Amino acid sequence: MNFIPGGPSYYSSSASSFFDGENEDDNKLMYDLEAVEREEEVVSRWVSNNNNHINNFLNLQNQQVTHGGLIPGHIVVNRDREVTDQNLFNDYFAENPRFNESMFRRRFKMSHSLFLHIINVVQGNDNYFLQRKDGLGRLGLSDFQKITAVFRMLAYGVPVDTTDEYIKIGESTAI
Repeated sequence: MNFIPGGPSYYSSSASSFFDGENEDDNKLMYDLEAVEREEEVVSRWVSNNNNHINNFLNLQNQQVTHGGLIPGHIVVNRDREVTDQNLFNDYFAENPRFNESMFRRRFKMSHSLFLHIINVVQGNDNYFLQRKDGLGRLGLSDFQKITAVFRMLAYGVPVDTTDEYIKIGESTAI
């Protein structure tokens, strides 16, 4: 004898006569069971339809072009400014810098101590040259990055977009 729940032989013979609809109460119970099944089917279709609408909405949102800056359509480049700042510091300003004082003087056209003095004076007079956090809470460009970009442009007469190569400052920021 098959004993599958809900299967035909699951119920005893006396129970099966109960579901045959022999009296008025049985007919009402069968009608109620059918109504519940129809209601479950409607709810199931509604949930499925709702899930399809949500998926379509999410797909449309993923396909929309978003911008990451103030200028719509402007390409945002991840310049990894934190690593670049660390590299700049290790190259010239660490306790044991990668490049010695003579290389610093050749590249910046001034002594290391004069450069640090200028940074302190500039920071005291212009808040732009202080490192701040951006809207996401990440540290922005460091004071060393900003001032190094300025000195390289002044010392070498290079265009502003060349600051992107080593210091990783975009052209519009350098301007």
